[in-house]
Amino acid sequence: MNRVKLAAMQLGFRAGLFRLVQRRVRRHQAVVLTFHRFSGDGQGHPDGMPISRFAEFMAYLTRRCRVVSLHTLTDELRRGVVQPFTAAVTVDDGYHEVFTLAAPVLKAYRVPASFFVISDFVDGRLWPWIDRLSFVFDRVPHQRLEFRHRGSRHVLELGGDEGRRRAREQWLDYAKRLSVAERDELLGAIAEASGIEIPATAPAQYRAVSWTELRALAAEGFDVGAHTRTHPILSRVGPEQLRAEVEGCKEQMEERLGFRVRHFAYPNGRREDYTAEAVMAVARAGYATAVTTIFGGNTPATPPLELRRVAGDPANPANLAHFARYLSGFDELRMRTGLRPDRMPARSWPAERAAPATGDE
Repeated sequence: MNRVKLAAMQLGFRAGLFRLVQRRVRRHQAVVLTFHRFSGDGQGHPDGMPISRFAEFMAYLTRRCRVVSLHTLTDELRRGVVQPFTAAVTVDDGYHEVFTLAAPVLKAYRVPASFFVISDFVDGRLWPWIDRLSFVFDRVPHQRLEFRHRGSRHVLELGGDEGRRRAREQWLDYAKRLSVAERDELLGAIAEASGIEIPATAPAQYRAVSWTELRALAAEGFDVGAHTRTHPILSRVGPEQLRAEVEGCKEQMEERLGFRVRHFAYPNGRREDYTAEAVMAVARAGYATAVTTIFGGNTPATPPLELRRVAGDPANPANLAHFARYLSGFDELRMRTGLRPDRMPARSWPAERAAPATGDE
């Protein structure tokens, strides 16, 4: 976001614009917010949301909204009820800092959040491929990286930290559209070209929450939900793996935790990231609800296995004005009025499917 747009957004925030929009858009919608990673006190990931900022967001949220559990929100939607300005909070993936950093903030503001975890990650069987690819990109020892993938030679000019971050995000997004085998080939090619060996177990900054900690969170009133076993894009897997990821995750979690797992989150969660077969698999497994990352609020007409969510961390770095804007429904209002897609928020419209632009030869 350029300086002029940022200044305009800050002015709108201070003038109360987003509060006015919220009263119009969210009066008959229930909002499900989603977060991922946090940082603070030497914990979490350096790119995670500073926990002090998350606390600021939760203070704002609880002043402006009626904050309930995901279970309460979805139960009300089933009964055709939408109380004004209702919101729920979710956190995806299951990193250790949800226990050490996020949960204390959530408890302080009495926010009954839901944590969606990758079960094999918590079980110590893997660390997610997204993190492994990020691990490599963050440690490429040169400013220029050359590798071959799918018969093409790719040359990346990484430059400084910003260029490296941009290249990492572009190739992560591209990899999400590959089959599991192609994705692993890409990861191997980049790691080999970088001269980096990927550890067998997750380093400290990628550490998972434990089953014991999840049971403790549940005992304190938080909800623990499923986010598949290995976090594949479900539209890219076959029927057997689909069943293992959806049903197998639920079985694994319920065995480890000792209580029913009622909610599911689709990995990546955009429309192209899951199929009708995936929704049917979620229903067969016995989940009561499932959340996507399709941008928007929810009404009684929203399918309970395809609930929409709003990114709580829409920008990097996100400030309170960003959060207020997304919470209010401002961007949804703009979208309904016919705004061009190239001016929509990045998380609300499909990215290109082609490989990121490079200096290919």
